[in-house]
Amino acid sequence: MKIMDHNEAVRLQAAEKYVLGKLPKEQHAAYEEHYFDCPACAEEIKATVAFMESARQVIREEALEPVGAKRPTPTTQTSGGWFAWLRPAFAVPALAALLLFIGYQNGVTIPRLKDSASSQMGQTISSSFQLRGSARGGSETGDATNKVRVRPGESFALDFDFTPTGTFSEYSWQLRDHAARVVNSGHINGDKKYQTVSLNVAGGVKSAGKYNLVFFGADGTGQTANEIEAQRLTFTVEFLQ
Repeated sequence: MKIMDHNEAVRLQAAEKYVLGKLPKEQHAAYEEHYFDCPACAEEIKATVAFMESARQVIREEALEPVGAKRPTPTTQTSGGWFAWLRPAFAVPALAALLLFIGYQNGVTIPRLKDSASSQMGQTISSSFQLRGSARGGSETGDATNKVRVRPGESFALDFDFTPTGTFSEYSWQLRDHAARVVNSGHINGDKKYQTVSLNVAGGVKSAGKYNLVFFGADGTGQTANEIEAQRLTFTVEFLQ
């Protein structure tokens, strides 16, 4: 498979199309290989995800406004700042222009984590959440303040510090629900150790409650059959109404 170079990614506006799930299958895989090693494209994806979440929230609030309520015009000052432009009259052109603009701004440093490409294909990443705290060796302790607020089946990203025990060329991860059932899984390269990474949970989860994100390192033979737990992060999923 040919890996997309940065100039081609910019020309195709690949970051925006990737987040929106609009990249064709072949380009999706090629761009995914590229952005894991391209800080510029990684930042562009992070900024686009943040913008999409903010825009969606503004439009959601607009839908809840009372009928007949006065809506701002382009010359009206509002407390909503520049997001106030994202009213129905301006939402479509503003969204198109700002998606092109914001990708080139300095955003929060995106973690670079290679997940299973097939599980993410065509999925829209709507929001990201920072996880804090860490446990190892099967412990269920973790940061009880970790909250993920999404809708059932809505894809999201988990940002966290990857600090596993041991040194392995590859780690596998499992997302487990409160009953310890594996609801998602994938792999991460060992060279991501001691970095801040972002894990895309394509397809989200089907039920609210407590979840554990568990990482394993392969044993000395390089086999994954005898896995050793290297890190565990705990969080709670709450569904939006």
